[in-house]
Amino acid sequence: MPDAEAEEIAAVCGRTSKQLFDEALKRLSAMKISEACRAFQLAEQAGYDPDACAGGRWRCHALTGDFEAAWRESDAIAQRGKPDPHRFWDGQPLDGRHVLVRCLHGLGDTLQYVRYAPLIRDKAASLTIEAQPLLKSLLQESGVADSVITWGDREPYWDQQVEIVELPRIFRTTVDSIPCSIPYIRVPSVTCGPMTPRQLRVGLVWASGAFNPLRSLPLAVLADLFELPGFSFFSFQAGAEGAQLAPWAHQVESLYQEGQSVLQTAMSLKTMDLLITVDTMMAHLAGAMGVNVWTLLPFACDWRWMMHREDSPWYPTMRLFRQPRGGDWLSVARHVEIALQDYSPGSTK
Repeated sequence: MPDAEAEEIAAVCGRTSKQLFDEALKRLSAMKISEACRAFQLAEQAGYDPDACAGGRWRCHALTGDFEAAWRESDAIAQRGKPDPHRFWDGQPLDGRHVLVRCLHGLGDTLQYVRYAPLIRDKAASLTIEAQPLLKSLLQESGVADSVITWGDREPYWDQQVEIVELPRIFRTTVDSIPCSIPYIRVPSVTCGPMTPRQLRVGLVWASGAFNPLRSLPLAVLADLFELPGFSFFSFQAGAEGAQLAPWAHQVESLYQEGQSVLQTAMSLKTMDLLITVDTMMAHLAGAMGVNVWTLLPFACDWRWMMHREDSPWYPTMRLFRQPRGGDWLSVARHVEIALQDYSPGSTK
């Protein structure tokens, strides 16, 4: 028996399947992807829930850009048949069907995956998108489907339904085949206020939702940006975190209004030369609109940003700024400051 295999077996002897699964999650959070993938495999072999282990391996594969392996994990989960309230697709082709796409995850998920609407419309008899209430008017304005409804609206006739996050698997997407023609979210232009020709308009979002607080940073970390000449800064920050703007209110104008629709936000976003944002809905909105966007990522980032890349195959106008280690936003801010001094519109670099 090889020494490495013997050591691995000795290390896991006497550990419960739950302990092995927790160890896999720990290694995944540390971005030790190959170790995490192996640990999920060992946990499953020890009797832990195979769907949970497959889901963990799915994240590992997706982070490395091996989407084909990720879809095989998804196929195995579906074949086991455990009920999933977010799984609607019956495995049958969409060709000639009246398709209803339901959006039951986050706003960012909808904005990322609505890019598949043209592919569905090319083969389906009709396409209806049931969007979150905040996105209904935006998607209607963009003309992404034959009809856009929201929760509680009367549904048109359909004979095939899918949840929007199922679409990459349905189309067996790989890194090289991601539909990335932009913009696929279109909004009317608005006239921005007067400014000097040399000033570039930069939007800011520094806090994500409570789902993952590791994605957020204090606005103070970015404060040195406001001293750079030639830029006008605007806040799109929603929620209580918007109060952090107070010390810099004379340098950063807030464009966020409580209760405004995402369509209104998008129209303001269209006036920006650049958006600097953490991993939140605004990053997806800017990318879908073709607005230049710099996305600031925690060390243990979401799978969709993959690993080690400074670009995103999902969004051609996006640049990624990654923490070199967990919690290190200062390094990210310094990198952004240097990049901003060299920035010119029309380039993500």
